[in-house]
Amino acid sequence: MLKFLRQSRTFLNAKEPCCLVLGNESCDLDSAVSAVTLAYFYHKSKTAPKNTKNVCNFLPILNIPRRDYPLKTEVTYLFKQYSITDDLLTFRDELSDEFLQSNNLVLVDHHVSPLWKNTVAIYDHRPKDDAANVAENCDINIQIVGSCATLMAEMFLQQNLLGEEEQIALEMLRSTIVLDTVNFSKEAARATPKDVEICKKLEDILQSKEVPLNTRLELFNNLVQARSDVSALTAGQLLRKDLKILTSTKEGRSLKIALPGFPLPVQKCIAKPNAHEELLEFAKHNECQVILLMGMFVNPEDNSVHRDLGVINIGNEKLFTAIKEKLDESEDPKLSLHLYEDCKFMNGIFYKQGNIKATRKHILPIVKNVLDNFEN
Repeated sequence: MLKFLRQSRTFLNAKEPCCLVLGNESCDLDSAVSAVTLAYFYHKSKTAPKNTKNVCNFLPILNIPRRDYPLKTEVTYLFKQYSITDDLLTFRDELSDEFLQSNNLVLVDHHVSPLWKNTVAIYDHRPKDDAANVAENCDINIQIVGSCATLMAEMFLQQNLLGEEEQIALEMLRSTIVLDTVNFSKEAARATPKDVEICKKLEDILQSKEVPLNTRLELFNNLVQARSDVSALTAGQLLRKDLKILTSTKEGRSLKIALPGFPLPVQKCIAKPNAHEELLEFAKHNECQVILLMGMFVNPEDNSVHRDLGVINIGNEKLFTAIKEKLDESEDPKLSLHLYEDCKFMNGIFYKQGNIKATRKHILPIVKNVLDNFEN
């Protein structure tokens, strides 16, 4: 695996034909592992998508800028276990437009893409979007399973690529399936019979080779902890880690509200070194007038969940006030906001959120309604 990844970097922006295996823009563990293992599968099996001719070079692409890789903490954690360092990986912003447009693509863990005309194969585990553009003769493998990694592992099993050289790929696929299915939790209801079957086959093969394996529960807990561990991230990185941006264009002027979420208290984020400067830089880069910070954290002593909010005005006092008032007044859901009176940062306003069940997906419509009806 490491030799393949190192070699694949030599294909970057080269003139010889190459097939690009592109994960989705979230670059979560499923996307990253699926992209890397599928490219490796093509390389090891000496096969290629049926519509790709005379191509023997395969390059896995993580569909994020290289600078955002540290934000994907569960990906960096798992890859580090197998000595997959960032210098062995290729990121979306490293591809020239000419290289991207002149080579075939395989889409992994997504099937809606502006690059659809160059796409020769699709592997996804979400329902097919009828509005998605698909190239003629594109090879489509869409199955409703808990993890795209299940589809990748199935290919290794079918081709009997199960030797010592494939061990890293098999272990990473097992880890990804366990995380994506929430360790096969009945309450989460993400796992399908195929996920269960494929994961069990991977475990049987690895155990037959006397590969030491953590229990599924240990593996799951380690990955969840890694995903939540943002202690090493700067304030600017936290803002980019899980970001939604709402946009409205009226009277020729674009208004934007950024809603970054992160797994620690808002007050810890704004207390990080250079937080003031990094928030201003973030706002400038994203051209947003208001930032709504959303913190969520779990108390390790009793596993209780806590949420808090911070609203910061960057360049539109009227919009800032409208958002603040709507959050205070909201009844559906009722947020039960309690003001942190002693928190003074960038003239923002900060709250403890009493209703912990209200997540960003519940708060986002409130903010969108303000934006849609806002008169400057």
